[in-house]
Amino acid sequence: MIEGSLRTEFEALKNDFESIRQQIEAEVVKTESYKGEFYELTPYSYQRNGFKQGKPVKRLDTVKSTKNLCIYGFNAFDQIIEVKTGCSIENQFYHTFLYYTDNLVKSVSYDNGKHLMNVCHYFFENGKLKRLLLCGTYGSREEFYTYEENLLTHIEIKQYDGLGKNVGVMAHLFQYQDDGALESITKSFPNGYSEIIYKAKKGC
Repeated sequence: MIEGSLRTEFEALKNDFESIRQQIEAEVVKTESYKGEFYELTPYSYQRNGFKQGKPVKRLDTVKSTKNLCIYGFNAFDQIIEVKTGCSIENQFYHTFLYYTDNLVKSVSYDNGKHLMNVCHYFFENGKLKRLLLCGTYGSREEFYTYEENLLTHIEIKQYDGLGKNVGVMAHLFQYQDDGALESITKSFPNGYSEIIYKAKKGC
């Protein structure tokens, strides 16, 4: 169940886009640009969501369209604290702001109209993501990460509607090759249905 404190935090941040942006951007000391997402907080996010990792953009003045352009802002500790992602409207961006403590990373995301989309807490143990809590405009999500011998083997995903009612459970199951490289990801449901959502290409 999503904690009430996360919902309270979500409600409190709805109108804080501009103050957060100014605070975060005052701490940015360098930026990197890519066509498509490049960095990831959750393990195997590209494979799970069917995306390809973004390509570096050396000069922004050569970019023909800002759609899917990702600009990462780093602080003095080389941590990503801002992600600007171009939407379908030229020169308009979604913004994600990130905060770091010892074992917690918090992200706050707004759309191109400065409307709050979600607040997400990432809980780490010994450098590995163990739990994710997300509270969004249309519902919430909770994920639990299980590892064996330092390899991620299982993610349990629970989804909730806007009233906090559980509306779905599924799992992502990970298989590996003998050398430890990812072989496949299977999406599995309690009713027994499953489907492979990622399979490594032969020779990769």
